[in-house]
Amino acid sequence: MRKIFCLLLFVSLILGGCLRGNSPDLPSVHPMVDVKGKVVDELTGEGLYGVEVTVRDYPTRSDLTADDGSFFLPLVPAGRQVIMATLYGYTTKNEAVDIPKEGIFEITIKLSPLLGKLTGYVFSEDGEPVSGAEITLNGDYHATSGADGGFVLSNLPVGKFILNVEKTGFAPYSIEIEIEADSITYLEITMARPASEGKIVLK
Repeated sequence: MRKIFCLLLFVSLILGGCLRGNSPDLPSVHPMVDVKGKVVDELTGEGLYGVEVTVRDYPTRSDLTADDGSFFLPLVPAGRQVIMATLYGYTTKNEAVDIPKEGIFEITIKLSPLLGKLTGYVFSEDGEPVSGAEITLNGDYHATSGADGGFVLSNLPVGKFILNVEKTGFAPYSIEIEIEADSITYLEITMARPASEGKIVLK
């Protein structure tokens, strides 16, 4: 009986060793690292609000940037990752990074704004060009019409804006326009003269 027990034990040990020898190694678990950073405008360096920042292969690791452009992505697997940053009016950025196995990984992502152009002419009601008219877009971009009434505003951000036109002797003019990426918006503006005040005749 004792011999049979020893024989069974010997066989089990041999089989166990064979099985262990043929078993593939289990993949190591990637350490998890916190990622924090900031998304800024490539031209101005200012932080961008509302940017969607996501780890491409782990979409649950996502955040929207705060007012200063900061974001935080917890528990991102270490190694090569691609961080995506998306915001309307800017080119989407796919930033490939190598995340270390320990510590907090910090990154600054720069987004390039999509830009457009506005060109046009200012005329009076009788079709004559109006020179010296002050053109203002959204309060930030300015131009003055030339002798032919023409004006140009370049490197404008994408989106909808209010255009204001002012010239002494004419009523102020306002219109909402939309600037599209990599395109030229053309506009013809007709400015009206203020209505004449009625005269009171005493009899």
